[in-house]
Amino acid sequence: MPASEPERGRRAAYRRAAAGLLAATLAAAALTACESMRVASDYDRSASFAGYHSFAWLPRQQPTTSTGNPLVRQRAHDATQAELVRKGYTYTEDAASADFVVDITLGSRERIDVQSYPATYMGPGWGYNGGWGSPYWGSTVDVRQYREGTLSIDIFDGRSHRPVWHGWASKELTRADIENSAASIQTTVAEVLARFPPS
Repeated sequence: MPASEPERGRRAAYRRAAAGLLAATLAAAALTACESMRVASDYDRSASFAGYHSFAWLPRQQPTTSTGNPLVRQRAHDATQAELVRKGYTYTEDAASADFVVDITLGSRERIDVQSYPATYMGPGWGYNGGWGSPYWGSTVDVRQYREGTLSIDIFDGRSHRPVWHGWASKELTRADIENSAASIQTTVAEVLARFPPS
């Protein structure tokens, strides 16, 4: 029995609502994935991290940063030193006597994120059981430009001077990250150094 006009209208409304909900859910999931911090690390499997007790900073003549704000590097420096001390390592200014030396690298760059998710279109014409035709599935493309910040922490053996550990984090920088970089940097440094020493 063919559906009545009100019934066909309700079905079409349900289909449109379901399609809209699906598109919104996928877009929100894509946005959340973009905003989350990505953290990773790598290390020399032959290094003996158990013998590390003291650290110093890798000597640099003119530290540079591509963030455009020298305060950001100082905050990352202070947060890294404080986190290593909190983990039980002793800071020394004498790099020659330290068990390991530390260096940090900061940067930011413009990125473009392209997300594609399905979108429905209710085609014209009569379909099965007297209702409107089944939805056509196409795709909607969302293009966003954003700034990505990166922080890398490198650790070198104090005796061999070989690199033994590398940790890094990257995330989309929000307005809050830029205006209150101290809190964001502390969180990022803690996330990276949570992987040091490797287990």
